[in-house]
Amino acid sequence: MRSKKEIAFDRKVKELIAQAQSLEDAAVAKVIELLAAARKEVAATVASTEWQAYRLPELKNAIERALQQFGDKYGVELREAQRSFFEDGINIVDAPIREVGIYASFPAIDTTVLSIMQGYGADLIKGLAKDAALRINNEITMGLMGQKTPFEVMEAVGKNLKDKSIFTSIAKRAETITRTEAGRVLEMASQARLTEAAKLIPGLQKQWFHGQNVRMPRPSHLAAVGQIRNVSEPFNVGGEQLMYPRDPAGSAKNTINCSCYTVPYMSSWA
Repeated sequence: MRSKKEIAFDRKVKELIAQAQSLEDAAVAKVIELLAAARKEVAATVASTEWQAYRLPELKNAIERALQQFGDKYGVELREAQRSFFEDGINIVDAPIREVGIYASFPAIDTTVLSIMQGYGADLIKGLAKDAALRINNEITMGLMGQKTPFEVMEAVGKNLKDKSIFTSIAKRAETITRTEAGRVLEMASQARLTEAAKLIPGLQKQWFHGQNVRMPRPSHLAAVGQIRNVSEPFNVGGEQLMYPRDPAGSAKNTINCSCYTVPYMSSWA
């Protein structure tokens, strides 16, 4: 029979993971909204510009400007999301521990890693915006050279983010960046917090926990559910040694779009 502490702990963990996933969904929704506005602006620019070769530099500059503005706004949104996830990563350790009656004052976590990950995320976004502009400008160039009709170029831009187009693939990449990099910050903060907590709570360990309502759960991640490790030791996930979900040391197939979490564990709680 499960103890009251174990039941309370599990309830709090699920509540916090649901909150983290909700925050992740909200961050993605904001980015998609920004991208939809950028697509609309680009489509209007392409449709309203005369299809003459001498207009090409002007058209390209307008598209690059629109996508750079998208990248700048997206960068701000991601930085704010990563800051929120950093705090959530700390709370996903502190709150369950308090739920089982352990109250301790842990040292503040060094935010250097947050700044590094924010910078990395900004670089990914710049690359995304530049790639989108390059692909659209290539389509326009082909149109002006007569290799594509204006209608085909407009199809490449897309009527919306659901149509198969350049912006559809950009939207998917933006969602992947947001989910992966925000979640990675959360897990880095959790690991750092667990490291400090383990110094004050003898026997404290960590456990691999799978997210809820995951669209495409990975067999290797499901198999890792329930793995318990000392805080300083890695999990074995699909044959790879990961300190936590989305560990940058892991392969892309094992970390990109991961929806798993690390939670504190004590054998005495059960």
